[in-house]
Amino acid sequence: MKHLHPFLLAALCAAALSACSDDKNDKPAVEYDVISFENSEHLADANGAEVSLGDVTMNLYGIGSYTYSNVFCGKAYASGADFDGTLFTTADGSIRFDSYYAGSYDTWGGIALAASPDATAADASLTQQFSVWAASGANNTTNYAVCYDSNTPSEEWPEYMSKSGYPTVRFSTPRVVDHLYLANSTYTCNSFTGAMDDLFEVKITGLKSGAEVGSTTVTLISGTTRLEGWQRVDLATFGAVDQLTFKVTGIDVMTDPTYFCLDEIALVRQ
Repeated sequence: MKHLHPFLLAALCAAALSACSDDKNDKPAVEYDVISFENSEHLADANGAEVSLGDVTMNLYGIGSYTYSNVFCGKAYASGADFDGTLFTTADGSIRFDSYYAGSYDTWGGIALAASPDATAADASLTQQFSVWAASGANNTTNYAVCYDSNTPSEEWPEYMSKSGYPTVRFSTPRVVDHLYLANSTYTCNSFTGAMDDLFEVKITGLKSGAEVGSTTVTLISGTTRLEGWQRVDLATFGAVDQLTFKVTGIDVMTDPTYFCLDEIALVRQ
């Protein structure tokens, strides 16, 4: 049996390693279309105009009058008393975000937009309804989505549920959502006292043509532990979806709030 000369063997190994390295480098990097809810993305509102954050005043079931700055929600689009449907879309209209507003109670559900971070408030207050428990949006962005799951507390009373009460994102054509970011709402974060049985989770379900293709549950609060800032949530295993639905779980539906925040939805570029 012939033996390779040591120097020839070394050269062949180096060439093989180089070829492997070249093959790896030749593989195209995955690129993303990221929805950050920033003004530069020119999101379109329910009337087709460009989304603009501003002041909104609500009395929230008659509890009191609260004015929120840097907010975008469905109140201005209510026809008669209520609004229930797509509140805004991406600039090309291909991705829709649903929301709900109840005129008789002056409150909302589903998805809204805000730019009001607050990770310093010490006590829960309805003034924090649109605030995120972080220093900014995810990855130092300005705007973010506020999600209020108004349906989960009403499941035993379906007459009070709405089609947009579960925060929902819809895609006109199926897309692979690689990842997104979640954070605590300031109001939710301060509403939990750190009791051992405190639990706040968000279940994300991916659907395609009405059928579930995957789900994952993210824990934002557990006992004395609470998420500080933003957490990346990987969803690539869902494959292509035409809908993402968010539902709060683990809570006492009679007493616990159902707000959380969403940002930086990364779609695999087609």
